[in-house]
Amino acid sequence: MSKIWIFDLDDTLHDASSIIFPSINQSMTNYVSQKLNISHEEAHDLRDQYWKVYGATLKGLMENHGVNPKEFLYKTHDAKELSKFTKQSHALENTLKKIKGKKIVFTNAPLHYAIAIIKALNVQKYFSEIYSIESTNYHPKPSLYAFKKILRRIGKKPAQCVMVEDDLDNLKTAYKIGMKTILVSRINKKTNFVHKRITKITQLI
Repeated sequence: MSKIWIFDLDDTLHDASSIIFPSINQSMTNYVSQKLNISHEEAHDLRDQYWKVYGATLKGLMENHGVNPKEFLYKTHDAKELSKFTKQSHALENTLKKIKGKKIVFTNAPLHYAIAIIKALNVQKYFSEIYSIESTNYHPKPSLYAFKKILRRIGKKPAQCVMVEDDLDNLKTAYKIGMKTILVSRINKKTNFVHKRITKITQLI
């Protein structure tokens, strides 16, 4: 039975925490402030509230304010600018090249951003598909709906899949439905739903 490798994007295949995430967060706060005509402080607090309730800023904006998701994602994810902060890595390319089996990307990011980052990393040829927040009807990981949607799209059973992620909540859902789970983290977090922990993606081989 051939494996299918499911890779998260941000902070799994590349470093997003240093520059990219802070930039996106600022863009989201600016968008909410302008769209709802509220202060930046109020926008920040509202985003925190929506994270707690919905798991994502976008979901809260869609449910409560009728925000167009495509508009929000394009205005908060400047792919051309953000992709400048990624660095190509021969080690990453070599790792992906040596991993046998189909490889896909499953990210909560929008498709235009994911494509730009993967191209900037020069690893697009190693992935057969990119599944983004649009692919799951804007239901972000760790939503069970999102995982089931992707499994239907790829036509595989959970036991055939290996999930490579930096986020524990996402791995918890993957584990619950029967996927093998690999955590990418420098922090040794003890859990019963992570089959393997690595500190960087190149340790997969």
